[in-house]
Amino acid sequence: MPMLDLNGLRFHYQQRGSGPDVILIHAVTSNLSVWLFSNVLDILAREFRVTAYDMRGHGASSVPPDGYTSADMAQDLRGLHSALGLGPAILVGHSYGAVVATHAAWLYPDMVRGLVLSDPFFAGLADIEPNLAEMEGWRDVRAALVAAGAELGTDVDLTRLFQAIAGLTPVQKERIRETMGETALRWFSQLPQLARTTCGQDVFAPAGLTAERLREIRQPLVALYDEHTSFGATREFLRNNLANVTIDTVPGARHLAPLQSTEDFTRLVLTYCRRLAGA
Repeated sequence: MPMLDLNGLRFHYQQRGSGPDVILIHAVTSNLSVWLFSNVLDILAREFRVTAYDMRGHGASSVPPDGYTSADMAQDLRGLHSALGLGPAILVGHSYGAVVATHAAWLYPDMVRGLVLSDPFFAGLADIEPNLAEMEGWRDVRAALVAAGAELGTDVDLTRLFQAIAGLTPVQKERIRETMGETALRWFSQLPQLARTTCGQDVFAPAGLTAERLREIRQPLVALYDEHTSFGATREFLRNNLANVTIDTVPGARHLAPLQSTEDFTRLVLTYCRRLAGA
């Protein structure tokens, strides 16, 4: 298992292929296996040198008590990019991974050739997206936990979610298995480690990535919004305010495009990575 030591933390990564550099950045509560299960990594590796990694607190990487803002995560990404000797890279980010990618593009423009973002929500634009709790994935998880007898409020509160999952009894876990399936239960299994961190609060902090700074992004940016996205206002902000932006749609997806619409998502990512590599 390849590991990197960066600033006192260990990061698990995988790298395949050769050619222009592409870095895959998963969502919060996920890990790099999403790129393996969906075959995105292997397909891109036919034409690119592709690096995927587990963000801090996720997968096999270290779990520090704090440092989970998009600025912190972008600094981790900068360290990984430097340690591996990568060239200007196309950053492909899903959900919070897209926020990290965008923050890295603003903080370290020399590092980023272009951006492919999957269904991002930016905390710096929270005032235009008031219905975060209506996101289908959150509603499904909350409903399953409440049905299993766990305490969870109506607002999106990841810290409370992590703590609720950490406190599940074997009987409650079995109820969740019955309602959401084995895959969801395996996903739940990695979340208790985040209950002891500031991750739940940090991911909703703008951390300097304000609307004004988003407007300053100059690298070519592709925003792949899901057909049933909850973030239509953010999509329109990007369309209307960024200098070099392309908007496209992933058919059928509901925020989890790499898993829900794998074939279409992979086709779009490959198409736009080719375009950005040739820009």
